[in-house]
Amino acid sequence: MKKAIFAALAAALVLGLTACGASEEELVSKTPFPEFSELDTQGNTVTSEVFADYDATIINFWNNGCGTCIEEMPELEEYYQDFKDQNINLMGVASDSGESEEQLETAREILEEKGVTYPNLSPDPENPLYQDFISQLAGYPTTYVVDSEGNIVGAPIIGNLKEQEETLNHRLEQAKGA
Repeated sequence: MKKAIFAALAAALVLGLTACGASEEELVSKTPFPEFSELDTQGNTVTSEVFADYDATIINFWNNGCGTCIEEMPELEEYYQDFKDQNINLMGVASDSGESEEQLETAREILEEKGVTYPNLSPDPENPLYQDFISQLAGYPTTYVVDSEGNIVGAPIIGNLKEQEETLNHRLEQAKGA
């Protein structure tokens, strides 16, 4: 009896591990990124329609008090410049910059100091993007890859993006193949 139970458990384990080896293609999310219309840190309106202009968009959420977020900005700027030729966009979301004029000014100073030229949204805390999405983020920095149809590709990438470059590149390839 014990041998039969052991054999059944071993078979279940092997089947479970085999399922874990499923291809990444099967794991691609088709969750839509929330529709939005927000101002960027320069006062320009940016909408979710921006996704249709690119094969893929990298969206990096950060806040003024996140040292890791600020530290990685020069690396994100390099990505932004390098990916332009591949029709890949990069946008930042200064998550707390819409809370007050002081927070917005701090975000602008950080962006200028770090030499950032890629657009950065300044989400209004009263809008759905902030209330239904940003407020649910587990930590900063958090980065998403979105395809041209506005779908999130894979799980969020939490932490320094350069340290997870292989994951980023894989998600970008998936997005471009969508």
